Amino acid sequence: MSNEELLKKVRDAGVIGAGGAGFPTYVKLNAQVDCIIANGAECEPLLYKDRECMIQGREAMIRGLEIMQELTGAKRVVIAVKKKNEDVLDAYAEDFKRTGFESFVYPDVYPAGDEYVLVYEITGKRIPPGGLPLHVGCIVDNVETIVNVALAVDGDSVTQKYVTVTGEVANPITTTFPVGTTFRDCIEAAGGLTTDNPTVLTGGVMMGGCETDLDLPVTKALGGLIVLPSDHYLARRKGEPKETYQRVGHGQCDQCSMCTELCPRYIMGYPIEPHRVMRTLLMTGEEKARVSMWAQYCCECNVCTYIACPESLDPKNICVDSKALLREQDIGRSEVELETLFRDVHPARKGREIPIQKLYTRLGLRPYDKKAPWAAGKPSGAKVKIPLDTHVGPPAKASVSVGDAVKSGDVVGTVADDALGCPVHASVSGTVAEIAETAVILSVN
Repeated sequence: MSNEELLKKVRDAGVIGAGGAGFPTYVKLNAQVDCIIANGAECEPLLYKDRECMIQGREAMIRGLEIMQELTGAKRVVIAVKKKNEDVLDAYAEDFKRTGFESFVYPDVYPAGDEYVLVYEITGKRIPPGGLPLHVGCIVDNVETIVNVALAVDGDSVTQKYVTVTGEVANPITTTFPVGTTFRDCIEAAGGLTTDNPTVLTGGVMMGGCETDLDLPVTKALGGLIVLPSDHYLARRKGEPKETYQRVGHGQCDQCSMCTELCPRYIMGYPIEPHRVMRTLLMTGEEKARVSMWAQYCCECNVCTYIACPESLDPKNICVDSKALLREQDIGRSEVELETLFRDVHPARKGREIPIQKLYTRLGLRPYDKKAPWAAGKPSGAKVKIPLDTHVGPPAKASVSVGDAVKSGDVVGTVADDALGCPVHASVSGTVAEIAETAVILSVN
């Protein structure tokens, strides 16, 4: 197949970033690069979905990397994991010999799966502030995305999602669910709840969202469901309203700068200083906008909020609010200014990475540090809610009507050919029960 035909297959199959970003993969692969990095670092604690994807989907992952190498002309292909998953690479020994692909093992620290970190560690190059791996000749894709590339070329659309279900459940598991399966049905597949008042962290304990609605659906970008009691430290912190964290930060920040000194992007030399951004809580007008620019390159990893701040303030969300202000006013740093502010990597950088075990202790996660072993693919439940808006770009538009019979893999939502995005597919066979604003709801046969 030509490159154009391969890219069309990837688009038509609905392949997007499965690690959380949701960026349409066909766009990322339409480039020539020097290096492809398969991101199996499993950045977020407690998750095992990338590990199991690499084990269960080994052949597809190697084939996907070969397809990506053909598309991009990459000279290097590297599979990156953390130390905890180093044993997974043993099964790839013959593949490495045959293909010339490489492996890279990073310590069990957070945030080891950040693409800025991986690109620097593997190539020695730093992505420019606000840039992409492509700007330094790299493509970084989650391992599940790469598996889906191979399946797409084989003619299969994205209908299943690797998910870890852990925390306050009877039997933590990692498995594949049909896209659109409700959180409630996922939790039942893991033996049910072991708390009467659950909060679900979606995607991860550090960067994931916080939900109490168990009828929300699994998306193509979801990596995990971590169930905590609603009075757990993380559940309370993630649920704090804007009025609270701004009011507390306004009165309590003493400018110790610990948030900045431990910031993973700051210690790589990027112009991000959360402690300065905290000052904006005392500012208005032009001065507030000017100082807010120190938030522009925040990666929202939450090290500042959950680990660094001795006052339990929320620099990350203050940075998020400041970035929103910059977007509203369409302001940012000039290229000349960025060149002067982009410093060398901090000499103490390696000593300031956060060991995962320390993170578990600090965040009260020791009781949940359990294996979530592989279980065969689980059924969805009586209904699935297929999201139309998971990918970056305009949402797909429903292409079916209530009462239509569909089979797994049928297209149920489309995006214009000239728009950023991908079609959306039925993950099960069934009947269209409802067309919601951003979802197609199917009754399962």
